[in-house]
Amino acid sequence: MPPTSSPTEPSDQQPPGPRARSRRKAGVFLLVLAPVVLAATIGWSLGHDEDAGATRPADAAELTALRNSLPLQALLNSSPDAARRAHRAEQSLIAACMTDRGVRYDKAPDPAPAGSETAGTTQLHFGIESVGPTDGEAAAGSQRPPAERRRDKAFDLALYGDPEKRISARNKAIRVTRPATGCLAEAQTRLLGGKDARRRDLDLRLVLDQGERDASAALADDPGLRTADADWSACMADQGVKAATPARFAQRLPEGTDLATDPSVAADLDCKRRTDYLERAYGRLAALQRNWLDRHAEDADAWRSLRVREAKEADEVLGSRAG
Repeated sequence: MPPTSSPTEPSDQQPPGPRARSRRKAGVFLLVLAPVVLAATIGWSLGHDEDAGATRPADAAELTALRNSLPLQALLNSSPDAARRAHRAEQSLIAACMTDRGVRYDKAPDPAPAGSETAGTTQLHFGIESVGPTDGEAAAGSQRPPAERRRDKAFDLALYGDPEKRISARNKAIRVTRPATGCLAEAQTRLLGGKDARRRDLDLRLVLDQGERDASAALADDPGLRTADADWSACMADQGVKAATPARFAQRLPEGTDLATDPSVAADLDCKRRTDYLERAYGRLAALQRNWLDRHAEDADAWRSLRVREAKEADEVLGSRAG
């Protein structure tokens, strides 16, 4: 998704209800669905080596591809290169605007790819998928964090404008606000084609976020996922572990469990491979998201149109500043 907001931009995101307990011991990756994640059924063979003796870690590249192939994720991240160029154009416009106002501004580096602007709200669906980092996590871990920006009242006023003037959007779960004035707002307005387009962009982000939430909620009643859960549960029972679903199994692990060495976690990952659980589970989530997109084709088309406009304007901005 095009990164159209500053990493330091203040925002107001209010997800309701308690957050699921995070488990990242030994680099574990628990499925993070942004809201906004997401098409096709992946031809991914989760093979099992009967003679391996130990649980073979899931392939990071395959897991990353599986997650990124979900329909809503594909829509939001349809062109990573265009997103990077949009970010760079936005930063160039902001820097020029801040200079005009007599404020020093250091451009923000390209952000890591993200499923959505609201990716901070996490939902646990398929439990433990790997005890090693995904490609994206490894890359993020190898990058030096950006230096802390110089901030003061003059900086914030120039970048974010009048704090009393905001635009906002909400869906059933969260509300998000953004500055209505200041250099950031002006840069985004230029790239998106006007103030109305900027508000529409924020509205659409929340619509697509709700689509991820709705599809994820529908998994609870999905017959295909229930069958996959039953097959996984039977496999776990054969290995002496009683568990109904991978998500419940992960949630009920004792605090401090070493996921890299715990025998029950090894059984979980082994049974996921034996039953092709992740392929089937992601396939069902993909189908539910496709159904949602079919019912919201107009919103998806509007999102694509904004991205086309943004990419064209970004090319003009970067071209005019080349050299």
